[in-house]
Amino acid sequence: MNASIIIDKECEAIQAAMAVALLQHKNANGLTYEKIGKVIEREKQSVQQYVCGTTEMPASCWLKAVAKWPELADRLIHNLDEAEKAFRARQRSLSLPMPSPDELAA
Repeated sequence: MNASIIIDKECEAIQAAMAVALLQHKNANGLTYEKIGKVIEREKQSVQQYVCGTTEMPASCWLKAVAKWPELADRLIHNLDEAEKAFRARQRSLSLPMPSPDELAA
């Protein structure tokens, strides 16, 4: 995992990326919330709340999940990059009108 991308992000962005990574992993591997819960030692409802972003996932749960499924770390990094791209896409660009040829001559 590339620590430099993590250190520069807000905690909320990291939690959101963790939730998306876990959901993507669940869907890609045909897992259930119950199966994930057994690995991270949480109830199915807790896993659902982590994925929905209504509850922060404890670091201990994330570390257990990454120990079982190391590819989650790559998904996290990918989602943090995607979050950065989405953030930049929402930024307003400064667009000034091009001067007319008459204005250039002045």
